[in-house]
Amino acid sequence: MPKRSPYVQSLKKAGYRLTQARLTVLDVLEADHGHITSADVLAKVERINPAIGRASVFRTLELFTQLGFIRPTYIDTSHTPSYVMMRGGHHHHVICTDCKRFFEFENCGLEAMTRNLQRELDMQISGHLLEFYGVCADCRGEDRAEQPS
Repeated sequence: MPKRSPYVQSLKKAGYRLTQARLTVLDVLEADHGHITSADVLAKVERINPAIGRASVFRTLELFTQLGFIRPTYIDTSHTPSYVMMRGGHHHHVICTDCKRFFEFENCGLEAMTRNLQRELDMQISGHLLEFYGVCADCRGEDRAEQPS
């Protein structure tokens, strides 16, 4: 049997059944590294298993959001979110507002802020999503080597 993701373990631990819809949506999200719209999730799930209905897909996306597996992110004023995987409880990226590409980065530098917020607000913070917006070098028509640092 193939090794299942830690999200499967989290689903079981939280008391949720491992339905075909949940496992298929999870596979689709993980294959796309989580940067995917609900319309894309629907299309890919339908190709994998046409028996899984739209309502099951949307309920699964909502459940995964509630459990903190994914977070919706909106580009400009889009009404359709892209979902991002919250590996380890956090996710960081920059979104090009022209081509809509996501550029992920690892170190957000928010460890100290997280500790301060936990102390000041008496909260146990479980994760964060950090987004920056800008225009990438390709859309600006610039070579990265020419960019000032």
